[in-house]
Amino acid sequence: MKIATSCYVLDLSGTPTYTTTMCKELALRGHEVSIYSTLGGKLSTGFNVYLNALEMPKPDVIIAQHDICAIELRRVFPKVPMIFSSHGVTPALEQPPTIDIQRYFAVNEEVVGNLVSKGVCADDIDIVRDFINIDRFFPSVNLNEKPKRILFVSNYKKSEAFCNIVHACEKMNIEFRAAGSPYRRSYEVEKDMNKADIVISIARGVLEAMSCGRAAISYDLGTGDGYIDPSNYFESRTRNFGYKKCKYKFTVETLINEIEKYNPLSGITNRNLIIEHHNHRKVVDQMLEIIETKL
Repeated sequence: MKIATSCYVLDLSGTPTYTTTMCKELALRGHEVSIYSTLGGKLSTGFNVYLNALEMPKPDVIIAQHDICAIELRRVFPKVPMIFSSHGVTPALEQPPTIDIQRYFAVNEEVVGNLVSKGVCADDIDIVRDFINIDRFFPSVNLNEKPKRILFVSNYKKSEAFCNIVHACEKMNIEFRAAGSPYRRSYEVEKDMNKADIVISIARGVLEAMSCGRAAISYDLGTGDGYIDPSNYFESRTRNFGYKKCKYKFTVETLINEIEKYNPLSGITNRNLIIEHHNHRKVVDQMLEIIETKL
């Protein structure tokens, strides 16, 4: 098939990484993939990226991301079947546009609820979970028996969360590092993660850490679900391991309690959860099946 997708900007954040992972896997299956991106970005290299939708080849199907991109693609290709893929509930770009759309992908249950609240029929929505390239994000270093290094992955400015993590690490004599746009961009974040025993993040950062066989703590922007293990993984994934509906607002002391839950066996458990539920190959299989059977 000729498949078009879109992403407002192709930087190092979550949806652009999702987009390029999806496109690489589709291309490996023999599909011709093109990306419409309003701003382009550093992840454009190696892909058929178009800043002008009018220059794109006509696709057989569109997997649109970000509302303004979906609107432009619908204007240029009014008759092509379109899926709108939503990755969040708060950003304006993730809201369903009022155009002709055949189906919707939602990365979790919270996004399903948001789409329905905006008038989308629940029967037209499929949960297609956020996925990780398990060949890129894999364990290359064993976890220590006790945590020696913590990595905080965030694209948000230094905040209360940052300060709490720094102070907790100081009290526990644990080495601290941070990666992300306010700190330092990491083009090979999987290598940074493999140097840590615990990764603290939200959303895709948690999944990437789990895929690398790291212990993971859900925490940023003031709240989180804490230390991720099978007892809370299934609930936490419904809200993408972060944001306002998380259970806890941590202090330094309560964050230390979460760090003390560390178990080196969490790395194996987390890796297995990713392979089962967030494997990029399995999720692309699901996407293609939906395209073939429901469009």
